[in-house]
Amino acid sequence: MCLKPFSSILPCFVFSAMLCSSALAQHQHPAEPDKKVNPLSFSPVLNEYLGDPELKNYKWESQILTVAPGGVDTVAHRHDAEVFGYIIEGKLEVGLNKETPKTFIAGQMFHETRNILHSFTRNPDPANPTKVLLIFVIKDGRAGYTREYPPKN
Repeated sequence: MCLKPFSSILPCFVFSAMLCSSALAQHQHPAEPDKKVNPLSFSPVLNEYLGDPELKNYKWESQILTVAPGGVDTVAHRHDAEVFGYIIEGKLEVGLNKETPKTFIAGQMFHETRNILHSFTRNPDPANPTKVLLIFVIKDGRAGYTREYPPKN
């Protein structure tokens, strides 16, 4: 049996999954008042419940995150879910708990534990977008996205 490397089948999987999905972005948020355009955009991929009977109330939700060239997002937030990110194209800086951001490049993956503070996202490339496959493992009834400091009414 001949198996193709993951990198050669990933684009096919992503394209196929996009055709089947109608998911909403886990953490789509409005642009900050001093910014005209949100540097992040999300495209749904595939959402399904996990098949293990012991995990019947858990699902995985996936989406493609595109970070605009030079885009920076500092809206601190949490996900009541485990989050995995696979860098498809480009480079991404991710800061958790207001610590020094770590840089990930195409072919690398990162993990955010449930409810950790995500405080910084940046595409350091001023000319090219960064694309990331995000996968959330979340239990029914949990908040997919919560701002750390909700906007005042």
